[in-house]
Amino acid sequence: MPYLHQFDYIFALGLIFAFLDAWNIGANDVANSFATSVSSRSLTMRQAMIIASFCEFGGAVLVGARVADTIRSKIIAVDRFREQPEVLMLGMLCALVGSSTYLTIATKLGLPVSTTHCIVGGVIGVGIATLGAGGVNWGWKGVSQIFAAWAIAPGIAGALGALIFLVTKYGVMKRSNPLRNGLIAIPFYFAITSGILTMLVVWKG
Repeated sequence: MPYLHQFDYIFALGLIFAFLDAWNIGANDVANSFATSVSSRSLTMRQAMIIASFCEFGGAVLVGARVADTIRSKIIAVDRFREQPEVLMLGMLCALVGSSTYLTIATKLGLPVSTTHCIVGGVIGVGIATLGAGGVNWGWKGVSQIFAAWAIAPGIAGALGALIFLVTKYGVMKRSNPLRNGLIAIPFYFAITSGILTMLVVWKG
């Protein structure tokens, strides 16, 4: 595909709104993740910001490619833009504008929302506007799998959270020597977390 230098301004605007989306990830998504740690005073706000910076960057570099590919090519039929790539460029820009604008408003109002939900919704909207409903991949390899993940994730997270809480409560806090048991449990928790992250990087990275 030839370079379309006449549409460099779309690329430049896309970068600006992509940075705004990324800023909102920190202002909203990361705030959601670290709210419990900060509110319980396990971490200070400064510590949470530093840890989040490294984790966000590491996650994006190591395992972000597959998610980016899903949003880029598996939601709408990008092959149908082969003769008009500038339309796809403009459509993706509009999706970024819509996503980042809504995230900024939601963050201002203190509403915890998902950047992923916003950008996926924006891309689906672009697909319907440009190609019609048939231009969106509604099958399991596309949008349906994303929707299923949104429905399944809260249940799995809730079950794991309850399990870890109960194990910690009855295996550490309610024992005769909770400090010793806590010091024993921490390496196990750390090993499990590190193992999951390592397998994720190897499998998905």
